[in-house]
Amino acid sequence: MRAFVTGASGHVGGNLVRQLLDEGYELKCLVRNDVRALDGLDVEQVSGNLCDPSTLIPHMQDVDVVFHAAAFVAVEKSDFKLMEKINVGGTKAMTDAALQAGISRFIHFSSVHAFQQRPTNEPLTEKRPLVVSKKAAPYDRTKAAAQRVVLSACEEGLSASMVHPTGIIGPNDFKPSRMGDVICKIAKRKMPITLNTGFNWVDVRDVCSSAIACVDKGRSGQHYLLPGKWTSFPEISKIVANCVGYKTSYLNAPFLSAYLALPFASLKSIFSNNRPSFSRGSLHALAVQCREIPGELASSELGHSARPFNETIQDTIEWMTQQGRL
Repeated sequence: MRAFVTGASGHVGGNLVRQLLDEGYELKCLVRNDVRALDGLDVEQVSGNLCDPSTLIPHMQDVDVVFHAAAFVAVEKSDFKLMEKINVGGTKAMTDAALQAGISRFIHFSSVHAFQQRPTNEPLTEKRPLVVSKKAAPYDRTKAAAQRVVLSACEEGLSASMVHPTGIIGPNDFKPSRMGDVICKIAKRKMPITLNTGFNWVDVRDVCSSAIACVDKGRSGQHYLLPGKWTSFPEISKIVANCVGYKTSYLNAPFLSAYLALPFASLKSIFSNNRPSFSRGSLHALAVQCREIPGELASSELGHSARPFNETIQDTIEWMTQQGRL
C-alpha cells in the first residue's frame, strides 16, 4: 500500500508515519519546515501548497490512501483567517485533489471539538451535531467546517472516513504539543500548582492505530470518536511524579482560580517568549466539555481501544528523557 500523508511532521503525523512504516506502507509526506519527526525515517518528503489542488494532485497520482492530518491547532488568540485557510481551505483542496486523482480511501483527522459540547451532562456520541455557532472557539468552528467539506466530497464520490480524537497525548512529540509541554513542565517542577479539572486524554498511538484501521474497516461518510480516559491534572502530576521519582506539585487549586491568573500567565509568556501554560481558550475547552464519551462506534467497527493512561505517561516521560528534554 502507498499512502500520502499531510501533517507528517506533527505529533499525530509523526506517530502515524511510524506505524504506517511498521505495517509496510510506502509513504509520501507533505512537509514545510521542522521535519525532526521524520529524521531517519524511510519516507519521501515532498513539497506543495496545501491550499492548491494543482500542487497536490501529482503527489496523489500513484497512492492508494490519503491521511489528512495537517491542521492549524490553537486554543489561544490566533489568526482566525489563517486557521480557516488551513483547516477549511486546505481540507477543500485535499478532497478536490483526491477526487481528481481517483484516491481509493481518504482518512481525515478531525477533533472532538468539532462537535457541540452542550449539553455537557449527556454522553457525547457521533449523533451529536457539529458546531454551528459563530460564537464558538475558532478552532472548533474551523474543524466543524472542515468536516462538512469532507462530507460534501463524500456525496461527490470520495470514500472518506473521519476520526475525532479527544485530548491527544503521548511520545514522538517533537515540537512539542501543548500537553507535551505541560507534561515536561510538570516533570521539571515548573508547574507546582495543578488545577482541579481534567480532560479525556487519548494516546496518540491509539488514535493512529484506529485511523489506519479506517482504511479497511471505516465506512465512507462516517465520523468516529476516539476517546481515552478522563484524568485530572492532579492525577497526571502524581503519575509523572511516580515516573520521575520525586514530588512534582505542591498545591491543587480550584479551576476558577486559573482565570484570575490569566494576566500573569500572559505577561510571563511575553517576557519569556514562550507559549503560555494556559490561556482563556484552553480554559474554555476545559470548562465546556463532556465527561462521558463512550466511543462505542469506533470500538465496534474499528477495534479502537485505549491503553492504560499510566503507560502513556510513562512512555512519554521515557521518550522526553531520551530526547534530552528531562
